[in-house]
Amino acid sequence: MKVLVVEDNLNLARSISSFLEESGFQVDACSDGESAEHLLKGSNFDLVLLDLGLPKVDGIHLLRRLRGRQDHTPVLIISARDDLDQRVHGLEVGADDYLCKPFSLVEVAARAKALVRRARQAGNESLKCGALELRPDSHELLVNGEPVILHRREREVLEYLMINQGRLVSKEQIIDRLSSLDDPITHSAVETYVSRLRKKLGTHAALKTVRGLGYLLDG
Repeated sequence: MKVLVVEDNLNLARSISSFLEESGFQVDACSDGESAEHLLKGSNFDLVLLDLGLPKVDGIHLLRRLRGRQDHTPVLIISARDDLDQRVHGLEVGADDYLCKPFSLVEVAARAKALVRRARQAGNESLKCGALELRPDSHELLVNGEPVILHRREREVLEYLMINQGRLVSKEQIIDRLSSLDDPITHSAVETYVSRLRKKLGTHAALKTVRGLGYLLDG
């Protein structure tokens, strides 16, 4: 597992890097957004740990550029900006998780492993959440082993929620992930797909709405 740590506090960067290496990661580190962008264009990483208050190019702009070129490398923001609006903004721009300073290095490593595991699961294996199993090769959903028919958009929304199970996902993130210039979707469409999924999943999965923020799927 190869991770890029982008943090301008050198002592903190060293501590994070050392702990991640002890936890089985291969770590590269840099202290500004410009250097990070250069590294991300030249190497493949399994994860980026990204501070927001960076010199040259700040973390939000770096994240926008990363997602703008369709690079879906998982990103864990590590920041002292702990107000709710800032956390939601970071997730909407394209971060996969957000951890506020000060934090435990044990939690950093645990979240890092979870994000890498989700990304690999999304690419190669069936997605599982409680009684649900979504097979990416056949696009088949099984609930307690029994097939359930989903329309394409329902399946795409569920897949994204399963990849991010246990984490809050905003409507904007779903729209950004699923829309294209030729086939855009709206906020109301997302609400419709989620409503249909609730009916089809019944009591086999907890698909919760967090008012004003988004959705949360638990097994």
